[in-house]
Amino acid sequence: MNKEIKLGIIAALQGKPSANFSAEDVNAAAINAIMKECGLDENSTAREIRMAEDKAFALIEEAVDEILPRKLESVLGEFAEVRSFPRDAEVLFNIEKIGKARAKLTISKGARGGIYRAARLDSKFFSPTVGVQTVAVYVTLEELILGTASLSELYANILEGFEEIVYKEVFNALATGAAVSGYGRIVDNATSGSANHNYDVNRNLLTTKATLGEALDMVMPYVKQYGVPTIFGSYAALVNLYNPLANTTYAAGYPNGEDSKDIRAYGFIQVYKGVKVVELPNYLVDSNNDQWFYDTQYVFVLPSGVKPVKVALKGELFLKRNEQATGSEKWEAHKIMGVGLAMANNFAVIKVTDL
Repeated sequence: MNKEIKLGIIAALQGKPSANFSAEDVNAAAINAIMKECGLDENSTAREIRMAEDKAFALIEEAVDEILPRKLESVLGEFAEVRSFPRDAEVLFNIEKIGKARAKLTISKGARGGIYRAARLDSKFFSPTVGVQTVAVYVTLEELILGTASLSELYANILEGFEEIVYKEVFNALATGAAVSGYGRIVDNATSGSANHNYDVNRNLLTTKATLGEALDMVMPYVKQYGVPTIFGSYAALVNLYNPLANTTYAAGYPNGEDSKDIRAYGFIQVYKGVKVVELPNYLVDSNNDQWFYDTQYVFVLPSGVKPVKVALKGELFLKRNEQATGSEKWEAHKIMGVGLAMANNFAVIKVTDL
């Protein structure tokens, strides 16, 4: 595909206005370029448009593949490394120097003249299992040409579908996945089996709403060894977190002035003992309002810059028409993808059992 055409389609898919054109004009220019590339014009019949759909959507596929990995990275960048692989390539992540921060704990003084000997650092390769994921796209080329749907709406359908698939897989990997590196999640072994806190089979710290702050205090010193920590969790979990006042328990009374401002503005505190608190987006997935997209009980503490989850995008996106028995049709976006947990020794997971 011509580079200029690709850039035009990419801009239209993202709904980005240019210096000289609005988003609507950018979309119209991209559609005109696609039509010209497919031998269509404003006088083309519906039959001619249908005959050109495969070629038109192949152009769109190429443009989507250009921006999808970057968009997923921007959404999941706090947790995951997103990489693209050719269709005929082996999916391998090179995880170099796992446990780098542990080196300072294993440095020993040499026998002579202040020479120090550092422990050997491992390098590992990680290959997550991949498979075809499919997102339904209810937009046809005729609708794009007629202007009843835009390229940005088409891309939003594709992106939101794959975002949902990958986001849930990333969440499940963080919450319950087994790490290939062999290291388990951070726990404070000195408190294991205490009256208030235990651990499940995934080494997730179990706590209650009232003792969430205590659980965070247990794991924070360990996470800080790997970077500046950030606390991630559902709204339902984070509303139970307070910075304790002097001579009070964690959840006693109303919070201090700064916390009160945060709660009034956001519903939960934005900083816990100097550590940023971030809400993970969540939504209901059933009509009875009793099933959330992901389990609201989990709270994650991750160091900045560490991406324990690896997301692989393999080969090219493929848009395929799927004709229904009723005579209607939809387009399906197929992409080979894989998600896995490469390492877990640098973050902690807390499960609030009474949510």
